[in-house]
Amino acid sequence: MQGPRNFIMATVAGSGTALAFAPLNLWPLGVIGFALLAHLVTSASRGWTAALWAWLFGTAMFAVSLNWIATAFTFQAKMPAELGWVAVVGLSMYLALFVALPAGLAARLAQKPTARALWLVALWPLAEMLRGTLLTGFAWNPAGAIWLETPVAQLASVVGGTGLSMLALACGVALLWLVRGAGRWRAAGIATLASTGVLALLGGSMISETEFIGTPLVVVQPGIGQDERYDAAAAERHLATYIRLTRTALNEVAQAGRPVIQSAEVAQRSLTETEGVVSPLPPSAEKVTGEFRNKVDAGLARPTPEAAGGGTALLPRKPTLVVWPEGAIDDLIEINPAALARLAATISKGDLLLAGGTGVRRLPDGSARYANSLFAISGDGRIVARFDKAHLVPLGEYVPWRDWLEPLGIARLVPGDFDFAAGPGPRTLALPGFTSVSPMICYEIAFPQAVTDNSNRPGWIVNVSNDAWFGAWGPPQHLAQARLRAIEERLPVARATPTGISAVVDGFGRVRVSMDQGAVGSITTSLPPPQPESLFARLGLYPVAVLVLLLALLGHLLERHRPPPPPRPLRTITV
Repeated sequence: MQGPRNFIMATVAGSGTALAFAPLNLWPLGVIGFALLAHLVTSASRGWTAALWAWLFGTAMFAVSLNWIATAFTFQAKMPAELGWVAVVGLSMYLALFVALPAGLAARLAQKPTARALWLVALWPLAEMLRGTLLTGFAWNPAGAIWLETPVAQLASVVGGTGLSMLALACGVALLWLVRGAGRWRAAGIATLASTGVLALLGGSMISETEFIGTPLVVVQPGIGQDERYDAAAAERHLATYIRLTRTALNEVAQAGRPVIQSAEVAQRSLTETEGVVSPLPPSAEKVTGEFRNKVDAGLARPTPEAAGGGTALLPRKPTLVVWPEGAIDDLIEINPAALARLAATISKGDLLLAGGTGVRRLPDGSARYANSLFAISGDGRIVARFDKAHLVPLGEYVPWRDWLEPLGIARLVPGDFDFAAGPGPRTLALPGFTSVSPMICYEIAFPQAVTDNSNRPGWIVNVSNDAWFGAWGPPQHLAQARLRAIEERLPVARATPTGISAVVDGFGRVRVSMDQGAVGSITTSLPPPQPESLFARLGLYPVAVLVLLLALLGHLLERHRPPPPPRPLRTITV
């Protein structure tokens, strides 16, 4: 009966652990789930058995937490919608291999339950790192994300989200020792859980308040769903919505009349020319967004406020940053000056619009391909910076192994039969008149140590995304990844998505202001200040590597230790 019982335990424990992540954030279920996982691993008869139970645990955990992926398949016609649930299960079975790997290795490296538990904790962060890099990587929902609603999350500024994952597994092991251990191991469980409480107090003490009032910031959420995102007939209406919401928000900034302090101490260095700005004629614009007709004459003349869709003139105010979501710009503005002028007319001189759109990237061989880009547009009609997304989404922005998968009917989940070109990776963009920024497009924000240029630290991070096809659970989880990066880097993050959750997060990972999913409007606030550079930003995973080595060494010593045999009883000699 042990097999069926462990099957049920692994499935239930994995499903329960999924509820510890956003949007439910029931973190105690995560600790309990990891305790049950540790029990399955430490009680397994051999390595393959431990790996099997852990794989079932991981499959259940990812299948429940990643249920939102199925929603993406309902917004396209080339593949049946039912394939979405096949994709959820298939992806979960693959990701579960990175749960089975540390479990199986721990059981192979040690026979003693306590030594196995230590090896499991030591190997877990290595498996998570591998999950985030192999086959382009999928770093979504690391175990450490369960701590986000607790002060423990602040320790990410020291050990990163990877270190928080180690702590999550360690607390699960400690709970197991507390319930099933004896003697010194029960005491060790109590000590570990008590130490986590102390770490929570320490994490809470890291948070500081400031009277700093930063640059005025507007984040626009237009409420454009995925079902209408690529409707060519609606392109003009979508742009008018962006313009109207932006101009209304900018006038709110003027009416607020808050003072602005522009003295953030952030390292600034000169930047080389932004890569990929030169654009050739587009291969076929309609493949990207459908046909788009501008209602203004060609040329660089700025349209009137009414023609721009604003309706009323903008009031005088401080220079303001405006953020639109991923893919907000439907036209190829690098080769269409009228479209660029229309966007620039939305804001005033001195303002800056950061908006997602389609760029054209020149490759080393001289060819040109589309890129998923973010543009920084000034009020005088110039593109002052551009960033191209580097970490592309399989089946979203390119089809992997296209020659094999296309004959099987596998296609991109969004319109277009081309693959986007990948950008060069994290860059710090100099913004004239404003603090420099590190742009992240969509799920690039989910990858630790890959959101800033370490040689040129920015003052904040902007994350533009399209979460409209992420279902109900995807957007809260995406915001959770952004909050983890904010804590790790001690930098504020501004997120803009078409349907939510748009938000402004401070350097402690706290959501200062946000908009609900499905809401239409804008966030009018000020940019939170950057915090001093974190230990994690300086040292990366070196502290975690030290912890891994110490736990592995302790597990090795425990496995090799053999208690001395009991003394032999004295013989009594009778005469």
